[in-house]
Parts: sequence; C-alpha cells; structure tokens
Amino acid sequence: MAQEKKAEATKAEKQKKIKVDKVSVQPEEKHSRVMEILKKEYAFENWLLAILSPVLVLYGVYIIIGKFGTVDLAAILGTSGVGFIDFFFNTTLKRVLTGVFLILIGALVIVYLAIPLMRPSIAEMKKVSWPTAKSLATNTSRVFIFLVFLMLVFTIYGFILEPLFKLILPLQS
Repeated sequence: MAQEKKAEATKAEKQKKIKVDKVSVQPEEKHSRVMEILKKEYAFENWLLAILSPVLVLYGVYIIIGKFGTVDLAAILGTSGVGFIDFFFNTTLKRVLTGVFLILIGALVIVYLAIPLMRPSIAEMKKVSWPTAKSLATNTSRVFIFLVFLMLVFTIYGFILEPLFKLILPLQS
C-alpha cells in the first residue's frame, strides 16, 4: 500500500514537471521592433508633436475663418506670387479644404499621442463593477431627496433670518 502511494506521488510529480516544462517552452510574445525604437529613442519627438499638433489645429481654424487677429488672411492667401502656395489658397473652397486638412492632421496626431495614455484606463474600466439599474435608481432618488431637503432647510433659514438682515442692513435707496 505504501509503495502504491509512493508510485502515485512520483507519477504526479512527473506530470507536474511535464506541465511546467510545457509552460516554459512556450514562445515569448513578439514585440514590434519599430514601436520599441519609437517609444525609447524618439520620446522627444512625441513631446514635439504634442506641442505642435494643437498649433496646427489652430492654424487650420484661422485659415478657414480667414482672419488672424486683425489681419485678413483671405485677401493675403492665394496672392503670394508663389504658385505652389497660391494653388492651395486661391479660391475659398481650396482655402477651406486646406484648413480642414490641417485640422484633421492635428487631430489625428493628438489621438495618436493619447492612445498609449488611454490603454491602461480602458483596462481598468473593464475591472469596474457597474451598478445595477435598481441600485442606480435608488441612489439617484436618495441624492435628489437630500437636495430637496437642503433646499427646504436653506429656504427656511432665509425666511427666519430675513427680518434680522433687514434690521442690520437697512435698504439703501
């Protein structure tokens, strides 16, 4: 009987060792070499993009509106004498499309920069236990009842203290 238990224990250990070996043999996750380089070696560029993308959006808005402060951009753009620049601004439609393009590029860069910041938040939001409809309704009604109570308390205080305030601070006409 003791030998049978020993044999079973030895067999269980061997199976456990095989399982551990199988787990350790699994290939590691593949990482994108390009993304590793961008994250480690080009951090300065991300900061630069974070500063310049709102500026790009702002310039796009100025181009669409056609004014920059007191300067009328609509009159200046498209008459610079440089053919390449004039091509993008010589009509109102081209000016608006160029402005929209700049806003779109700036917005896409902002989204690109925000994604790494949002990923941990999304993972944490998946862990949140959300209230049921019944508990949400109960808690909401409690909050509104409390607010009505506070409103009544301060209204009563106002009615009680109003004559005192009139005595202390007479109305100035």
